[in-house]
Amino acid sequence: MSRQLNRIRRKVYRETPVATGETGRATALTMWRIVTKKGFRAWCYEFGFSGSLTHTVTIVDADDVLLIHDAFFNLTYRLGFHAVLDALRDGRPVPAKAEIRDRKIYVMDPALEPAGNVRWLEANAEREFAPVGDRRRFEVLWNDQAFAAISPGVEAAYRELEARGFPRDLQFLMLQAVEMFDGEKSHRDIGEMPVLGGRDLQSPLAALRVAATRANRELASERERGAERDAIILRLEGERDAAKSSHAEVAAEAKRLGNQIVQLRAALDDENARFVAEREAMQQALTEASAQARAYDAEIAAAISELSRVRAEWNAERRAWESDLAELRASAGLWIGQSSDALRTAMSERDAAIGGREKAIADRDRARAELSARLEAWDNSPWRRLRAVVWRALSKRP
Repeated sequence: MSRQLNRIRRKVYRETPVATGETGRATALTMWRIVTKKGFRAWCYEFGFSGSLTHTVTIVDADDVLLIHDAFFNLTYRLGFHAVLDALRDGRPVPAKAEIRDRKIYVMDPALEPAGNVRWLEANAEREFAPVGDRRRFEVLWNDQAFAAISPGVEAAYRELEARGFPRDLQFLMLQAVEMFDGEKSHRDIGEMPVLGGRDLQSPLAALRVAATRANRELASERERGAERDAIILRLEGERDAAKSSHAEVAAEAKRLGNQIVQLRAALDDENARFVAEREAMQQALTEASAQARAYDAEIAAAISELSRVRAEWNAERRAWESDLAELRASAGLWIGQSSDALRTAMSERDAAIGGREKAIADRDRARAELSARLEAWDNSPWRRLRAVVWRALSKRP
């Protein structure tokens, strides 16, 4: 019976081509039809992850032993279906008996096949047949390794297996039941699936691995959080030390500014005292300058009075001289006939009068020069400049 089932599986494997995107469901249904016609009870079992990868095998009842036949990869298992499930639940992969004599036809649509798959087929196919239309045909040893090489969902299935605590082995997908077909109805509820009959497919070892992985992640996360807390503590301690240093710097700066304020206050007091002293000195100098100015005013008034008197005297003398000169000129005619001695005497008297007039003019000019010198000396005197500065300062005060 086992040999008969093997021959059927190998025939289905050879005569059922695989195409782009094939998951094995059609091959499993083909074998189910053939074995049921031969009088066997059989089921199609689909397993895997609906979002990434599923696979279908044919389960055949051979003398009350449920055998797994995978016509898609041309392999079977020496153990029965439930023994295989028990081994997988315990985390033990079950060696499959694979047939390597047969080959399968891979029909490729170049418009849909990824470029990587095309390169793999061209490199690993044993030969290529003549194309049918726009489809290329290759003869390959089609097994689970070939399927993993070109199937896009294998890596995602591996990651999901690892997330559930299983090794990176597609056998463990059998513990992820999707559907059981009994020939009349497809059962998707594991509690109602034939053959399984509500069997527990959960793996304690996988659950322990998931828990250990979660614990390791939590531990790593806690370590990261601890490292972050340590970093925060170190940062806060650094900020505290920086704040202490900054506080010390601020205190030193405040002390320096306080000392500077004390110095500025002392300098301000000295400046105020100096200002008061200078103001008193200026007031005293102003008083003295006022007295000196009054004295100069008296001297100028006296000088002006003296000048007026001198001018009056000079004018009187000049008028007298002019009168005398007129008299001399009037009596000149009488004196012409007189002797030379009398003439010389008259001329001498005239010259003397002229000399006296010139002396009076010289005295007048000298008095004017002296008065001008005194006025210039007064204008250029420091007391007059000090008086002007004081008057300007007093005029600016509010």
